[in-house]
Amino acid sequence: MKNFYEINRALVAKKKIFTLCFAFMASIGTMFAAGDTCGDNLTWILTNGVLTISGTGEMNNFFNNSPWNSQRESITSVVINDGVTSIGNFAFNNCNGLTSVTIPNSVTSIGSSAFFGCTGLTSISIPNSVTSIGAQAFSSCTGLTSVTIPNSVTSIYYAFTGCTGLTSPVFNAHIFAFMPTSYSGAYVIPNGIESIEAGAFYSCTGLTSVTIPNSVITIGSEAFFGCIGLTSVTIPNSVTSIAHMAFSGCTGLTSVIISSLVPDCGYKINAFHEKLPQVEAPAWFFDVPESSWPQCPKYLEKVIVNNGELNDNAFSVIKRSYKTLKSLDISAVSSTTLADEAFKDHYNLTELILPANLTSVSYMAVAGCKNLKSIDIPASVEEIDQSAFEDCRSIESITFGGKPAQSITGRHMPAAESKLRKIGNWAFYNAHELQHLELPEGVEEIGDGAFYGCTYLQDLSLPASVQSIGDNCFALCSKLQKITVKSLTPPEIQARTFYDVSRAIPVYVPEEAVDAYKNEL
Repeated sequence: MKNFYEINRALVAKKKIFTLCFAFMASIGTMFAAGDTCGDNLTWILTNGVLTISGTGEMNNFFNNSPWNSQRESITSVVINDGVTSIGNFAFNNCNGLTSVTIPNSVTSIGSSAFFGCTGLTSISIPNSVTSIGAQAFSSCTGLTSVTIPNSVTSIYYAFTGCTGLTSPVFNAHIFAFMPTSYSGAYVIPNGIESIEAGAFYSCTGLTSVTIPNSVITIGSEAFFGCIGLTSVTIPNSVTSIAHMAFSGCTGLTSVIISSLVPDCGYKINAFHEKLPQVEAPAWFFDVPESSWPQCPKYLEKVIVNNGELNDNAFSVIKRSYKTLKSLDISAVSSTTLADEAFKDHYNLTELILPANLTSVSYMAVAGCKNLKSIDIPASVEEIDQSAFEDCRSIESITFGGKPAQSITGRHMPAAESKLRKIGNWAFYNAHELQHLELPEGVEEIGDGAFYGCTYLQDLSLPASVQSIGDNCFALCSKLQKITVKSLTPPEIQARTFYDVSRAIPVYVPEEAVDAYKNEL
């Protein structure tokens, strides 16, 4: 029994020694951790707060599951040795105690959220080998006060959002990456910048204006999101790509100008606040699907469509602002026709410039535009359809074929020759304020009631080409003082064509046609 007891006591003693050794090794683990792999050919080791990554090739991508994640609070420094070619997604996110990072020239990319929330970082040096920086790579690094982006970097995506410690813009020779949210006033983007990256001016509420140089080619998604102080923006000809929601949330914008040379892209009018007042843009800008119409501005005041063809969608988007639209210039669009009732009852419209290639003004296209002051019928128009300008009661002047232009020598150039042949029934019915009317050569037919109720019309000139004038065409034009008819053959008229027009006013006809007209009277 004695021998057995002594042997058992010896086992107990050995057990105590083993326990002590285990406890010692556990305490050593807080100072030294023989790491696992973090890439096909990469290993890591954490010693006294210094995380060292060695080997060759790419680092793995993670999502809050990096092999050192459970010890991230103890990491104060990261040293990435030469040979490592990438920093993985979420590699060091929320390492709050991290104060320094060494990145070698072998690294070419920094992954998404790689340093997200590393509040202890005050500066970062990115080597010239890096070409891309992933989404939110340094976001919420609130302690970050300086960062240099090498010219090698060509792609950044929301990399510095939430970096409240940064007080200066971050950009290189080619890309603009970040503007501090605290910035206030106007800003001129340096010439040579080719890309305004996603989220670059995100929530810069104090930004009042921005000048975009002709070097800029792309504008990233939400680049100016939430810039509520921004009042106007002009997109230069150089831009070929504007990402979705680039200016979303810019509630203070009053004017947007997009060159006709900017190609169709994801940037549409539905990305703007509903109270956007002024827009100059190509037709594609207004072409959004019906499901997006509720998000489109509905208080437009001035619209210039500087290129393209207005389809039904685009027309519908513009028509949403029928209560507020005051000026509409669609002279540059390629459309040859307007939809029936295209701008009917836009009662605040005071200026309308029709497409230069228009061949007809459709049924009631501009009817009910009660504040429209004047209208120029393009030379290409062959027919003005029924009631096209009905009840445009404020129209004071109508010109045909374009207004006379002034050449560089100062001489007045004649208007283009009108192709107009027919004016439909009731076309200008109730144009009260019209005082002078000279119809262009080529017009053959004037429909019933075409100028009925033009009560302030004082003089009328009809072309040699006119053949028929409809019933009640000039009825109630009681202030007419003079009529000129250039046709050698008296045109066909109806019993009430000039109803309520004094028969005592002078009518001027070609000398050689006097007898013919006398016979018709």
